[in-house]
Amino acid sequence: MVKAMKTKVGNPLRKLVLIKLADNANDVGECWPSYQHIADQCEIDRSTVRRHIKHLEEQRLLKIENRDGPKGNSSNLYLLTLGCVGTESTPVGPKSTGVGTQPTPPVGPESTRTSHSFEPVIEPVEQLVADAPSTKKKATKFDPLTCKPANVSEQVWADWCQHRKEIRKPLTKTTCERQAKTLAGHHWPDAVIIQSISNGWTGLFPDKVVPGGKTVSNGPDFYDQSWRTDTSDDL
Repeated sequence: MVKAMKTKVGNPLRKLVLIKLADNANDVGECWPSYQHIADQCEIDRSTVRRHIKHLEEQRLLKIENRDGPKGNSSNLYLLTLGCVGTESTPVGPKSTGVGTQPTPPVGPESTRTSHSFEPVIEPVEQLVADAPSTKKKATKFDPLTCKPANVSEQVWADWCQHRKEIRKPLTKTTCERQAKTLAGHHWPDAVIIQSISNGWTGLFPDKVVPGGKTVSNGPDFYDQSWRTDTSDDL
């Protein structure tokens, strides 16, 4: 499961499906959960599970073997190949809906040209330092990526920052510090963040994620006032 959590797949829900498969796998990486079982555990629909498993196969993170059952039904056997991921793995294609950085377009020759102004150059007037007007330093914009909790992976934290930005609730320095305390010592902090992203929540609820990837309920208990300590500045 450690390899699954450290593997970048380009999509938070796909990461959750991969972690669930790794949780069910035996020592040789084999598992055979049904689409419905995965959907119930990850709180997503069957079609989403099928699509993300197909992408994981295209990324060479797992192999799928179809098996015929005794009553004519069939099931899939999944073999995780996380140890083979490297430079030869299939990159995430345009079908991915993951949150991540986009490639920077190449710089054309026109962008590197020197701009020549026809306005006259005004020489600065020399004056004593004591008489020089004071200039206020422009406050630097806070970047939440610099406040990643120590026990959270870089990709999941980047996805969380982007999620909060997209719902117009960008993370502040105070919120990052509080969420770091909330996740400190948790057995599965990445799963806590992934659950909030998949449900469109603005806060983090560690008590909703228990060992094994199971969730206590489909949403936060709003009668529990302890959740306000997480994002009180966003209310």
